Amino acid sequence: MTSNADISFSQDTTITPPVDPTDPTSPVTPNPNDPHQPGTGGPLSLDYVSNFHFGTKVIQTVNATYYAQLDQVQNSLSTLISVPNYAQVTDKRGLNLGWKLTVKQNGQFQTSGCTPAVLTNAQMSFVAATPNSTELIALAPITVPVTLDPTGAASSPVATAALSTGMGTWTLAFGSGAGAAQGVKLTVPNTTTKVTNDQYKTTLTWTLNDSPL
Repeated sequence: MTSNADISFSQDTTITPPVDPTDPTSPVTPNPNDPHQPGTGGPLSLDYVSNFHFGTKVIQTVNATYYAQLDQVQNSLSTLISVPNYAQVTDKRGLNLGWKLTVKQNGQFQTSGCTPAVLTNAQMSFVAATPNSTELIALAPITVPVTLDPTGAASSPVATAALSTGMGTWTLAFGSGAGAAQGVKLTVPNTTTKVTNDQYKTTLTWTLNDSPL
């Protein structure tokens, strides 16, 4: 006598919520006072990326380096906590094909208005991200330091998951431990003209490719 056993699968297309990059078992929500775009959803998704705030700085007469403030997220008690700036990727495809995350700066920092002031020769960069997950560390993506092209002409790789790695949810923290406060920096030459009582801004485009190539 024989009996049958069978199973089939469907894709999980739900949005994966962000988790604490220092404790991937703890879900978090974005700071309601710092709006973020929602995660992309789908079987391969970019769930969260920090905004980067450098604050208000006193003009210096030397080349200066400024560090982005730590990200603020809400824990399960709706309490704001400080965590490293980070991105979060989830691969639920079940194909183990790997992926690649890149980032591009969409032009130099500048003020708004009809005649914007440009923060000439300013350079934004990230330390190599620290991967964290509830998955085995052997499955972690490879990360590299990032120096952004302020012209927006080129994208920079952030993390690459080779074949048979990167499955599940991975946070990519720019700095860890005491180094988290210096994970994202902006260097500004002393020769750069700077205006006061205005805010320089730019945007970053993050792209998640479904292949490590």
